[in-house]
Amino acid sequence: ARAAAEVAAKPSRLADTTVTVQGRISTVCQKKGCWLALDTGRAMPIRVLVPRTDDGYEFTVPTTLAGEATVTGTLRTVELDSATQNHLAEDGASSARAREVQIAATGIRVVPDA
Repeated sequence: ARAAAEVAAKPSRLADTTVTVQGRISTVCQKKGCWLALDTGRAMPIRVLVPRTDDGYEFTVPTTLAGEATVTGTLRTVELDSATQNHLAEDGASSARAREVQIAATGIRVVPDA
């Protein structure tokens, strides 16, 4: 697994590839548990999105989840419109920005805080 800070520093090198990233969970969606963010230190957090199906989400995470996460999925950098930024802020994002690094997760493993 690559460190979240390493991936966030140069995300373009890994764009549209399957990656495994490890980092501390900094924020979780407070409405549905449909995303979490990995702390990267000085860089913007990496938002981890859970996969969607026609019926909803394949899985969600507890809104109280805390600890170290290892995430596998497709990495991308996306531009967020103001409506999406506002939506993420309502969900509990600490600072929804116009541009962010995301991972469309296929799996998440968490070692919870004791």
